[in-house]
Amino acid sequence: MTEVDDFEVHHDGYPTYRRKVRFDWSNTPLHWVPDDPFATHFWNALHLLLPEGERGFIKAVNEAAPLVDDPELTAPIKAFVQQESWHAWSHQVVLDHLAGQGIDTKPYIDNLVKWTSMGGNPHPGWPMRLQRWWLYRRLADVAAIEHFAAVLGQWWIQNRGLDYAGTDPVMLDLLRWHGAEEIEHRSVVFDVYQNVCGNYPLRAVAMLLAAPGLLFAWFAGVRFLMAHDPTTTAKPRLRDWLRAARQYKVPGPWNLFVICTLRYLRPSHHPSTEASTQMAMDYLAQSPAARAAREVAQADQRSRSAENDASENPA
Repeated sequence: MTEVDDFEVHHDGYPTYRRKVRFDWSNTPLHWVPDDPFATHFWNALHLLLPEGERGFIKAVNEAAPLVDDPELTAPIKAFVQQESWHAWSHQVVLDHLAGQGIDTKPYIDNLVKWTSMGGNPHPGWPMRLQRWWLYRRLADVAAIEHFAAVLGQWWIQNRGLDYAGTDPVMLDLLRWHGAEEIEHRSVVFDVYQNVCGNYPLRAVAMLLAAPGLLFAWFAGVRFLMAHDPTTTAKPRLRDWLRAARQYKVPGPWNLFVICTLRYLRPSHHPSTEASTQMAMDYLAQSPAARAAREVAQADQRSRSAENDASENPA
């Protein structure tokens, strides 16, 4: 599946294709939210969390894919996996950029890998019934985190606080491109979970554990980055978060981790009620990185077509 091989989308909230976006970080400063180390590292913490997280999402969904009995749900899984793999790569490149600016993130990543492997790896030696329950639990965790991802995607696209602050446009495009694709595929993991398991208590417990776990890992990432930032001695505080939220540079803790969680806990909740696919598509149509990726993919496709025509109709 390439960037221009769209398939028919049967349901809102399912992905179409992977966009092989690339970003040039050569002109991105260390504090890419000007004069605001906290807001910069608040978002940089996602670069710490997402590469390993996305890989865990892919493993869980790929394990569940053979159990899905809905062909309209099976088809988008490949595009979902491709998008998530590209998200992981894109954020990993930012970590390399941070290393070049004097912030070595390896100690945090090593601890994160140990932590996530305890809850995210399969256990082939377990009895089959217990293995199946473990997969359901992991899917429920991923569905919960994907809910936060779609909410963040909507915030990035709709909010203009970072624009007004003079945020580096390349980093802002990365966040909004990623957020738009999270909105685009926001229903996939939830529907996979519902198809293979659908147990509401497990889904609710997963969210009640995932929300504080995400909050802890996220703020730990902010603390790590600010402690290793060679240009500041400041430490992150709750008042910094509240101040940045008032300036619309970050979402507030109440809305992000309480209101967002409560919406998900409704038994009738479905991701299709979060955000808007059209809003995401509108942004992807104007995103500099997404447009460049589309143009490259179309040029490659035209080149392949020309080569095929030449081989089929030799002079």
